[in-house]
Amino acid sequence: RGSLMDGLSRAIGDGIGGLVGGAMDAVGSAISGAIGALGASLPAGALPVIGIAAALLLLWLVFKR
Repeated sequence: RGSLMDGLSRAIGDGIGGLVGGAMDAVGSAISGAIGALGASLPAGALPVIGIAAALLLLWLVFKR
């Protein structure tokens, strides 16, 4: 009986792990695609400048508090 419960627990854990892993892969692919599309639509070299400016703005807002 213990082995059946162990197998069930392992199967549920594997299923949840697969769902979470798949969701994380999907989110990563969506972010990568959005950044790729943004980079393609901006002039060459503008994406890193915008990224650095956004990071500096975020840091300024955090440290302002």
